Amino acid sequence: MDLWVAKVTSVGLQLTGEVLRQKWRVFADLGDIPEEERLTLSDGWLTRFKERNGLKRFKCHGKAGSVDPHGMPPDTGLSNRVRSGVKGKKVCLMYAFTANADGSEKLQPFVIGKAQKPRAFNKKTGAQLGFYYRNNAKAWMTTSLYQEWLLDFDRRMGEQGRKILLLQDNFSGHVPPRNLQHIRVENFEPNLTSHVQPNDAGIIRCFKAHYRRAYISRSIDRYEAGITPSEIYDINQLEAMRLANEAWRNVDTRVTTIRHCWGKAGILPALSTNAVPVQCSDSSTRDPIARVEQSVEKTLDALQATGALQSSNSMTIESLLNPAEEQDFMKEGSSDQDIWFDDVNEDSFIPRPTHREALKAVSVIQRYAQDIDEPFARKLENLLASFGRQTRLEDIQSAMETQLTDFFTRE
Repeated sequence: MDLWVAKVTSVGLQLTGEVLRQKWRVFADLGDIPEEERLTLSDGWLTRFKERNGLKRFKCHGKAGSVDPHGMPPDTGLSNRVRSGVKGKKVCLMYAFTANADGSEKLQPFVIGKAQKPRAFNKKTGAQLGFYYRNNAKAWMTTSLYQEWLLDFDRRMGEQGRKILLLQDNFSGHVPPRNLQHIRVENFEPNLTSHVQPNDAGIIRCFKAHYRRAYISRSIDRYEAGITPSEIYDINQLEAMRLANEAWRNVDTRVTTIRHCWGKAGILPALSTNAVPVQCSDSSTRDPIARVEQSVEKTLDALQATGALQSSNSMTIESLLNPAEEQDFMKEGSSDQDIWFDDVNEDSFIPRPTHREALKAVSVIQRYAQDIDEPFARKLENLLASFGRQTRLEDIQSAMETQLTDFFTRE
């Protein structure tokens, strides 16, 4: 870990506490350290690690770093010396989140940007890409945008035969239309919003933590893939919005965070906690191979649902890895003539791709999947990212296991 920090800081890569924690987990995977023996990576551990490696918090000044291939987009970070800043990308997005009191229902985020069809959208609308996206010159909530969203929300509640109470900030743009049929709107008092708003009680903070974790993980993957430090943090608007959607989905996956934030706000009676689900402890969730196989099966199911695969062609992972034809071949065995024939056709053998070739193929598929506007494409991107990390880990483990004597042969 110390050697890795020395390497990345020598090329100008600034670090954050979350980067250090994630990289420590990677090295823990390399060392096969059991979960129960791993460090908690607390703030105290982080402080001592920074002191041991001479890391301090600096703010980058100016834009000289933009022309340096070893520059870095964030304006603050951990480094062993002051560095020049970089020219930031001026992309601004406004997110509005809506969820019910027990966390069992979350609406799709309301996203507001500046451009109607940003370049990253590839001439498509936000709706075509699966977002509730609107735009104006300041990327800010306006009364017209708010009323459009609220009327659509009211219509959907009517279709479901529901009547709800919507609590919201006392913001000047939050002017509800008069013809609402299924939603009653109540504003928080101006001086109490920061104290009684559940989103401010931790929901937004949780979302930002999930986004930050996904963004840093993506940046580390890009650095490990050989992308220069000045480019590993580059992200277009569509990629950022997809990361944000994933972060919002990860908020309250166990239906506890949102409920606790509502309880902290103190605006509702005590909520029952009997319905909190128990996390599955099945051994398959700890086995990385089983997890990957499950991910493959889910991706194949998604392809079948979209019509890309016919149900008659579906097969299990076991059938895919161990087809019946291979079993029949093993039972029949090989005769002398078969062996001679195999030797003659030895030139037609296709070698197994190297790790580097596999990673290049993963990169190509990831770029291709970015333009596919289907949920299975997002799952495929996550699966490919996990495959890339695992492949790079195997490369490092292989290098660690290689000894100098392995390059010599006995006579």
